[in-house]
Amino acid sequence: MITYGYAKSYRYTSDSTLYITVRIPSIHGPYNQSDASGQTIRNYVRDENLPEYPSLILPRVPNEGEVVALASMNSSNSDFLVIGITGGSYGAGD
Repeated sequence: MITYGYAKSYRYTSDSTLYITVRIPSIHGPYNQSDASGQTIRNYVRDENLPEYPSLILPRVPNEGEVVALASMNSSNSDFLVIGITGGSYGAGD
């Protein structure tokens, strides 16, 4: 299954593996907590607690807010791999 999320940050490990911190709105809540229109978000995950997902080799690292595509690595959809940058970004419709 393919899903989409917003890149928040990235890091390289000592073995040059790229990990990207991603907010998946359907799992972690909206990009900004204020996007909930004043409603309480029960399961909102703060940015510092977002998971990092390993990434395939990308043409460049995504900037914060860019939309990335993730592929599920198992049938429970709890383990993802970043497979690409879509070209969209948070706030592009402003």
